[in-house]
Amino acid sequence: MQEYLDDIDRSDFLAMSTDIKIRNAIQVARKFLEQYNSPVVFKSASLTDDMCKIVMDVGLTHEKIVQVMINTITGTIAEYTQ
Repeated sequence: MQEYLDDIDRSDFLAMSTDIKIRNAIQVARKFLEQYNSPVVFKSASLTDDMCKIVMDVGLTHEKIVQVMINTITGTIAEYTQ
């Protein structure tokens, strides 16, 4: 799953503000989900300590909610749930 970080240097995650951490986590989640789903619509994001929870809708005709947990220290995907 670490290949989704091509545009983001992992060391950048350490010195970022909260807004930037969330934006970068959304970007990582979107790149991951777009490989398997179309469309991908952002729903919400929350940051707790070193984890960012991203909620997206990947349903084509009906809402299908998925959650992606991104580690904001490493910039990697820690968990994916449907």
